[in-house]
Amino acid sequence: MKHALPLLLLLMAFLSCTKDNVLIPDNQPPNYEGIPLIKIQNFVNRLFIDLLAREPLDPEMDAFVQELQLAKLAPETRLIQVIRLQTDTAFIVGDTSYHRAYIQNLYNQAKARTLEGVSDGDIKGDAGIFLNGAYKDSLAGNWEGYTKNMKAAERLLTVIRGRSEFQSEQITYDRLFARCVNNSIYDKINMNTVNFVNATFDNLLWRYPTKSELLEGFNMIEYNLPGTIFGKQGTNKDDYVEILTNSREMFEGLIIWSYQQLLARRPTSEETGVLLQDFAGHRDIRLIQQQILITDEYANF
Repeated sequence: MKHALPLLLLLMAFLSCTKDNVLIPDNQPPNYEGIPLIKIQNFVNRLFIDLLAREPLDPEMDAFVQELQLAKLAPETRLIQVIRLQTDTAFIVGDTSYHRAYIQNLYNQAKARTLEGVSDGDIKGDAGIFLNGAYKDSLAGNWEGYTKNMKAAERLLTVIRGRSEFQSEQITYDRLFARCVNNSIYDKINMNTVNFVNATFDNLLWRYPTKSELLEGFNMIEYNLPGTIFGKQGTNKDDYVEILTNSREMFEGLIIWSYQQLLARRPTSEETGVLLQDFAGHRDIRLIQQQILITDEYANF
């Protein structure tokens, strides 16, 4: 019996260091075998349309489908394909590159959401009217009018520059939206200050303002009075736009926008919470899209 206690202690020590296998029910990896070819082709077709605003050419379809089939439709391979369409700068006939076509599509979608899809030509035309007015004001010595017209022209031209600056990553997508709502064309679409405040909340945050938010925004824009929205104070229209477009609610609005564009539904509170946690830091719309585009819900697998 004198050897029993040491042996027992040794056995207990061994068992305490042994990890048990924990079985999680209903946690089987998805089986993508048997997914029909037409579903894979539909996924590729949808990717091209949603990211590049065009269908894939036959060689592109064949290459993407074969790549997915070889990888057994793995989400990791889907992610590689999504990133390729978002970022590849290799020359593509008609598009210049996937990256350029992708940026152009996002630019067009931002204008469609805020400016009723107005063309760049129309934006330049309106800017030209203001520049001509500024020239006449300078000849007449009306420097107040000159400054006002030059500022109005610059606000329009900065929308157009936004496409190339977004492509070169000088600005993020939220900054492009900020430019789209702070110009004379947006003002004409949403006549008067009440409509402007309602429209910016709807277009950017996917909701309408509360009575308090509407009043604060109205006084800030209409009368240049100090107002507070989302805990930040402003005294004019530029301040109002900056507060709105730099808010956590704006980032949530971009997540909602992405889900609406790609899945035709709003995200759940859980989905929003997971994505919002990081988006305020990176502000990269591509990462939000990637998370959605690799899901089985999007692919319909």
